[in-house]
Amino acid sequence: MRGLDFFRGLAAVLLALWLLPAQASHGVYEGTVGKQAIVLTLGNQNAVYQGTYAYQRYRTPIRLKPTFSYSNKVLAMDELDEQGLPVARLQFNDLMNSRQQEQVRGTWTSYRTGKSLPIALKLVGLVDSDRSWPQPVTTLLQRASTKRWYFQVPMQGSDRRITTVEVMDKSTGKLLVSLAIAAPGCPNQGVDTLQLQGEGEQLQVVFKGCKFPGFRWNEGGGSFAPLP
Repeated sequence: MRGLDFFRGLAAVLLALWLLPAQASHGVYEGTVGKQAIVLTLGNQNAVYQGTYAYQRYRTPIRLKPTFSYSNKVLAMDELDEQGLPVARLQFNDLMNSRQQEQVRGTWTSYRTGKSLPIALKLVGLVDSDRSWPQPVTTLLQRASTKRWYFQVPMQGSDRRITTVEVMDKSTGKLLVSLAIAAPGCPNQGVDTLQLQGEGEQLQVVFKGCKFPGFRWNEGGGSFAPLP
């Protein structure tokens, strides 16, 4: 009976370990779709890929539909419009976030016209629970944006919580302000770490799975202030 109890206990431990969520890794890629320069943030956790990309010329994040895939050879993701409807298919070939100096090829195909454009990307940044490569901080583009701003989250490899949000000016691509999040910070949720509520004077920046209340835009003062 002791032997049976031992194996039952071992099986329970192995099952618990198997059920633990795998640590997420996020890659930042730069390159082109057709002749247009883009930046792409792509995260992978438990074989679920989440991503967003933006044309460097316009700096407006474009959402990609989360996709489940175990393949390291081909990854296909739908590009979504503002209503959340698929408008194009992005296919990435030979995609492995763990490989440095990675070259990724693929195609962008419009669902409406069938037109295809080549994708050529290079891995320029990588962050997971152990490291941030090649710099000590990797900046993750967020899906949420306004007409005036887009947002980035700087992440260190040893830190699973975010402590700063960068508000970027769409017209210039330059940093408008860095918003400090009070300790202990907020969980890193990849490209969906922050969400926007309201517009104009009522605009609020809030965070998923976090007790920190967020920030509100003060149009009169021209600044963001922490919510009470």
